[in-house]
Amino acid sequence: MTAIFPYLNFENTKEALAYYEEVFGATNITRLPVGKDQAVQFNMSPEDADDATMHSQFDIACTTILASDSFGRAEKINNGISLLIDYDVNNEDDAKEVEALYERVKEAVDVEMPLEEQFWGGKMGAFTDKYNVRWMLHGQDYTKIEK
Repeated sequence: MTAIFPYLNFENTKEALAYYEEVFGATNITRLPVGKDQAVQFNMSPEDADDATMHSQFDIACTTILASDSFGRAEKINNGISLLIDYDVNNEDDAKEVEALYERVKEAVDVEMPLEEQFWGGKMGAFTDKYNVRWMLHGQDYTKIEK
C-alpha cells in the first residue's frame, strides 16, 4: 500500500518526543538513536550519539508521525505546511480522541481557530505548537457528503 506520512525534523527529537508525550498524549513512541559507529557520519562525537535521533515514530490521535534530528538542516517547518487530522464525527472513538487532544493542548499551544462547529457543518480548529508545527483538526459527518 502506498502512503504518505508526515516526517518532521527537530534540532533535538529526543526532547520533542517528551513534549509530544506530555502535552499531546503521544503514544507508541519509538526512537532509534544514532549508533556510536555512525556518529562520525552525522558530524558528532560518539559521546553525543545516544542523544541524537536517527529515526522515531509516535502516534497522536490515532495518526502516525515520523521524526528525526535535523542534523544541520533547517529545523523550522515551512509555514505553508499543516498537519491535518481529519475524522468522521459519527465514529465516537475517533471523535472523542481528536476532541480530547484539542482539550489537552489548547492551553499549551498558540490557538489560531478554536475547535468548534463551522458554517459548512463540520468542526474545525487550528493551532501551532512550540516547535512551529501547525496542526489542523477537522471533523465532518461523512454520511452527508455526496460522492
